[in-house]
Amino acid sequence: MENSFIENKKILITGGTSGLGLELVKLFLNKGYYVVTTGRKSLTLQGFEERFKLYNVDFSDLQLTAKTIKQICESHEFDFVINNAGILSPYRYTSTNDGLEYTYQVNFLAHLLINEIIIIKQADVKPLKIAAITSPVYRLARHVSKSHQNESEYRHIMTYSDSKLYVALMCRHLAAAYHERNLKTFSFIPGIFGSGIYRMQGKTFHFLYRIAAPFMRRPSKIAIVLFEILTGMELTNGAVYSIRKKKKHLRKFKTSLTDAFWKENYDLIAPFLP
Repeated sequence: MENSFIENKKILITGGTSGLGLELVKLFLNKGYYVVTTGRKSLTLQGFEERFKLYNVDFSDLQLTAKTIKQICESHEFDFVINNAGILSPYRYTSTNDGLEYTYQVNFLAHLLINEIIIIKQADVKPLKIAAITSPVYRLARHVSKSHQNESEYRHIMTYSDSKLYVALMCRHLAAAYHERNLKTFSFIPGIFGSGIYRMQGKTFHFLYRIAAPFMRRPSKIAIVLFEILTGMELTNGAVYSIRKKKKHLRKFKTSLTDAFWKENYDLIAPFLP
């Protein structure tokens, strides 16, 4: 533990039971932070029982996600949030418990819901920094006008790219929507690294991924860079940062498209907000 100031800091990390999320959990614990994480697996970290709490939740269920985050907010106020949980799009169209396309909901919509609940629940004056993991493939994304509810239009690679664009746009949107709050948001491009994000892929992909994994960046290295950006840099609100800590620029979309996009998404999460 570095000092009492750090010990009093709290962070929420989604998807913290494997891959990059787990490395982030361990890093922040070793730095003296109190860490709350969500995940689908069980996780025990000996020696950190007083500063670590895991909540099991599946983001394919919005009602359960909202219930869990509200429960978390009853006991904790956060200094930092990292939106890390995510999947590679399954090869075939897959629906969530809410009847939405799986990648869109797990990678993006559930995190929009989580961030909104936390912002609403926390005191206006408390500083809060929110980071979200995006991907360089967000540049391939097609549009901001659909939530991929149409099975006939489903393309797994493009759906994943779109979800990562939405994550980056979410950070820019929250920065603008809550500009009067003591809030900083940004998205982070970690590049290619070894993780368990491929869990919904086929056996061939699993095999190829295991072959390539030793040549990828280690998630522990990615975690260190994100930690340094989140805790040590002067941030541009709503920006995208690369693994080299350089700012990237999101392209602009027509206001009519973005307005319709955010209306659609807030209509979907409205029933679950406080």
